Amino acid sequence: MDSAKTRFLTTMALASIFLLGIFISVTLDSDFGRLEVKTVLIVDGSRELSGLLYRPTFASAINPSPAIVLAHGIGGSKEMMSGIGLELARRGFVALCLDLLGHGGSGGSVRDGTNEPSFGVSSAVEYLRSQSFVNASAIGLVGHSLGGGAVRATFAADGGIGASVLIAGGLGEMSEGPAYGVLNSTFPKNLLVIVGKYDVLFNLAQLEVEELPSAFGTHEEVVPGVVYGSFSSQTARKLVTPATTHLFEPVDSLVVSEIVAWMENVFKPEEVLVARVNVNQTYLEREAAILVSLVAFFGVVFLAFFPLAHAARLRPEKGMGKREHAVLRDWKIFVVWGVLGLALFLPMFFVGFAILFPPLIFGASIAWWALSVGVVGLLVLVGFLPRFSRVKANLKAALVEAFDGKCLFVTLVLLTLMFVVVSLLEGAFSINLRIVSPLFHGLTSTRRILAFFAFLPFFLVYFLVEGLYFHELHDWTGQNQGFLSGLLSCGRSVLGKVAPFVTVICLQYVPIVLFNLWIFPSFVGFLVEFLWLIAPIFIITTTCSWWFYRNTKSVWSGAVFNALMMAWVASTVFPF
Repeated sequence: MDSAKTRFLTTMALASIFLLGIFISVTLDSDFGRLEVKTVLIVDGSRELSGLLYRPTFASAINPSPAIVLAHGIGGSKEMMSGIGLELARRGFVALCLDLLGHGGSGGSVRDGTNEPSFGVSSAVEYLRSQSFVNASAIGLVGHSLGGGAVRATFAADGGIGASVLIAGGLGEMSEGPAYGVLNSTFPKNLLVIVGKYDVLFNLAQLEVEELPSAFGTHEEVVPGVVYGSFSSQTARKLVTPATTHLFEPVDSLVVSEIVAWMENVFKPEEVLVARVNVNQTYLEREAAILVSLVAFFGVVFLAFFPLAHAARLRPEKGMGKREHAVLRDWKIFVVWGVLGLALFLPMFFVGFAILFPPLIFGASIAWWALSVGVVGLLVLVGFLPRFSRVKANLKAALVEAFDGKCLFVTLVLLTLMFVVVSLLEGAFSINLRIVSPLFHGLTSTRRILAFFAFLPFFLVYFLVEGLYFHELHDWTGQNQGFLSGLLSCGRSVLGKVAPFVTVICLQYVPIVLFNLWIFPSFVGFLVEFLWLIAPIFIITTTCSWWFYRNTKSVWSGAVFNALMMAWVASTVFPF
């Protein structure tokens, strides 16, 4: 069988897997048609808020259902709370997962929270109360991290909230002041507190002994898993401590179960009592289907390169030329690049806080980190490595002579196709491709589009220099490789890229799990949480870089593709 026919059949198989995964995820997300799922826009003063609404089909003006607003943490999105929203809706609740101010598709900025500490949750509550299918006297709130503070500010201003869940937020110094009220044995009504055992931002022992007893109506240490007060008097309290980290608390199975059970105990609508026989969870299967679709999606994108490259008459370039003088052992390359990445990670986060450009929280830090690693890496490649090895980087050949405008055309077409598919999925099914956090959103506003262009030069420098290290300094991605050897070389490249970051993750969490020892506490530990999301993204970008270099012998194709893709991700994920 010729290679063109093999590629065609493989493309069709991957496209089928992609479509099947989307079909399964959409089916599960709608609970086999028993739920209406749609994106809604909510007026919040002069701004609009974006929400993901789950409505049981039986909820109507004649048969209104209780409703829950779910608020994510800083840098999060409504999709990250959708697992809880889906499971609540499957049991008879209307669930509204909200993009807080400055996040996702919502307007405003995080700084607006100074004047509006509910971050839009209060407006979401009023929106639900205005809907005929909602029981306006049965409203609950769920908030994670930043969303926990937003939830607390909302129930402090609204005495009609029947139940509240604070997930690693709304507690401690960040939620002190008149806007947040003072927690006690009767305020708020029916309070569930959830904090992961491995949450770096909280000291569980301190919570149990000092902060929660007064709110739980006891003078003794609060015992996790025990219900204090009573649901009949609306004074129920409970502390849950799942074995999870700050980032993964909203998607932890125990957390989801506890929240669903809590809301059922508070509101107990007749429909929920009937639905209790349906106690299984399907949100994890939905996420698995989305992940499979994501992998197949990139497979289709990779194979779409060939007809586009043929149409553009793109040919492999020469690269750096004299590879016998441009070879380093794999582990040395990984060590140099990994050390640069880790050494500059924390300093550049603070630079991003000081120089907020591109103007997105955390996004500016990532941009300056990428640029600094690229620039320093280039200086090391030119001025340092030749003194300690036989490496002689021919930058003119690798960067100037290897550039081809056709490469830019092909990558632009591929990214445009990706954008069209992602936009169709969001518009038609309110589904996006994600790994816990959404990777791709539509560029729904002018400021997101401008942020996209602002990120481009930062990421382009980073991926160009990384291409020199990972591909031009050795010859493991040659076109003569077979399928298996090529797969192994790609695996080595990916492993070399993510190993330093996985090492830091292990250094943080292995001692925590085994010895309750925190290597990186407080804010630094919080930044380590980002590595859980950065590592999967690096797997994707390194695979893309390897694939394009394998087929073009130029670092430009992979660098341009990754820069465009990462600028897209960063401009839609990070908050203003």
